Amino acid sequence: KELVKREITIADQSAASVAVTLWGARAQQEDRMFDNHVLVSIKGVIVKEWKGARMGSLLEAGSLAFQPSTPEAEKVRQWWAQGGKSANLTSLSLTQDGLIELRTLQTKPAPCTVELCGIIVNFRPTYSFTSKEGKELVKREITVADHSAASMVVTLWGERAQQDDSLFDNHALVNIKGVLVKEWNGGRSGSLLEGGSLVFQPATPEAEKVRQWWAQGGSKQGLTALSQEGPGSAGAGGAASGRSCSVEEMRQAAEMVTSQPEVFSVVGRLALVQTRKQGEVQPLYYIACQEPRPGSSLPCNKRVGEDGFCAACNRVGKAAPRLNLRCRFTDFSDSAWLTTFHETAQRVLSMSAEEAKATEAGEGGREGLEAAVKRCYFQQPLQITVRARLDSYNGEARTNITCADARPVNRTAHGRAMLKGIREMLGEAPVVVAH
Repeated sequence: KELVKREITIADQSAASVAVTLWGARAQQEDRMFDNHVLVSIKGVIVKEWKGARMGSLLEAGSLAFQPSTPEAEKVRQWWAQGGKSANLTSLSLTQDGLIELRTLQTKPAPCTVELCGIIVNFRPTYSFTSKEGKELVKREITVADHSAASMVVTLWGERAQQDDSLFDNHALVNIKGVLVKEWNGGRSGSLLEGGSLVFQPATPEAEKVRQWWAQGGSKQGLTALSQEGPGSAGAGGAASGRSCSVEEMRQAAEMVTSQPEVFSVVGRLALVQTRKQGEVQPLYYIACQEPRPGSSLPCNKRVGEDGFCAACNRVGKAAPRLNLRCRFTDFSDSAWLTTFHETAQRVLSMSAEEAKATEAGEGGREGLEAAVKRCYFQQPLQITVRARLDSYNGEARTNITCADARPVNRTAHGRAMLKGIREMLGEAPVVVAH
């Protein structure tokens, strides 16, 4: 018997959701009937357990009504309008293997659906496109790492992807349920299912373990990248993202960016750190306020005065050093000066901000600090993620190029990428045989 079905996911004011399968003529109704978070009333749904979850199926004798006007429907409509659409829903239909460490995904059979808890080490801007079916979609890719020293790219969709960039910045801690993991491009990548959930700054014991790992050295640790994103992009230890290119190509492309940020992935080495500007000593760090922002667990990070007073918080509170460098990175094609902030700067120098401050305050003074910095020049190849966007400075449009992330290259993966590039070049060029 020829059958047609459609699966929809519905939610109500209990902040829970369930998948319901429609059949036949009900399933074949136009997509627009189900779009834009339409309100429905469904009678005659049989619910069964499957793989530890619950699924619904609309019986033939049941009914499906769009935009009902009952008191119960009005209650759901108000819940959705007053914040329900941004609520973290508990999915009754989500079948997953539970919370697992990222490194275990290297050997776990795929596809599989899992729960992850980790740090966002990198994220891309939102990207809008039209699917083959003609549907407008929006996605955002984030790279998540955990205490197993591994990372993976996870794709977010729709409203979750469109949340403000500030939520994903500053290495936010997240718990993600309902991540479908598949093999792709020789690696593994995840996609957050509609019935899953994304929670920022979770307060679970597992989240605390990840938070402590990141604070106690994980931010400087080399990561094993489970996701491959094209030639050369796998070598960043997990944080690599963006179009793979040389420094010369990156500089040329960065001059063409608009208000929409562009992300590039470059393999290069640290060549120089700016220690002086117009003959004056250039500070390599500043003292930043560490009091939490209002309504957030993230630190203020604004510069404090010599007396420790933070103008943004209007008080004297906890403070800590934060690196802020101008680094010149170079490869075979060219070099570029990039602003490099705290977490990334620590990985580039293999030195924490506290260590830099203590070195400068020690016997060697500023000269000792500069000598420690110089020892890092050309020491190891780095996978560098560059973010470029068009900003306005004193009313003038100016390209702002920053180093969003830098990590030691995964030499195995990078070597494979270079061999692949060589094979492609040999395939394009005529082969000359010498006798």
